[in-house]
Amino acid sequence: MKTLNNHKVSKQRRWSLALLFVAASFTGCASAQAPRESTYVYRCDAEETVIVVTIKGDRGHLFSRQASQPIRQEPGTPAFAGDDVYYLPDQPPDLAPGQTAEITIAGRKLANCKNNPRAAVWEAAKLRGVSYRAIGQEPAWLLEIHRGKGFLLVTDYGQNRQQFPYSEAVSDAAQRTDRYSSELNGEHIEITITGKTCRDIMSGEEFSSQVEINWREQTLRGCGRALH
Repeated sequence: MKTLNNHKVSKQRRWSLALLFVAASFTGCASAQAPRESTYVYRCDAEETVIVVTIKGDRGHLFSRQASQPIRQEPGTPAFAGDDVYYLPDQPPDLAPGQTAEITIAGRKLANCKNNPRAAVWEAAKLRGVSYRAIGQEPAWLLEIHRGKGFLLVTDYGQNRQQFPYSEAVSDAAQRTDRYSSELNGEHIEITITGKTCRDIMSGEEFSSQVEINWREQTLRGCGRALH
């Protein structure tokens, strides 16, 4: 029983590290002087669609089915407001700021709005123009494809970031695969995306495609989805 409990703790710790890794990776190396953009994806009671909020310094944007508006912080308060939207991130002692929030749209206050940190990471990538994103575990890695611009591979829990120039995929409709190949400064990467359902081994989240990356004489396997 003790061994089983230790295994559960170890798995939870690895998953926590993976979440920190993916959250840190998409933010890049922002200057300590410049405010960093934070993205939140809220699910509120009785709402069919999510609400996305981005905040950078005293400005931000709220995206929802009912409204898409810039918001600005009200002086002397943690609240942000737009023409007819209001956003107040809660800061309870057991949660990071913004993990729950008070949101009002067109005079209607939404109930029980909670952020989904994993969904927020993917939404932030989408807003940055990333067209495809994939993750893998043991150890954690992530891949971002920015169509027309390049490939970003992040490994070692964010310590190693490799960027490669973009190349068009070679597609095989029968095999349902897209294969990318790129090289920079003697480093080569091959990426194969297969249109088969894939489940992340840590979170259990289901994705629309399987990913295999050949890089530095190793093979990385994981799951991903198109963002655009």
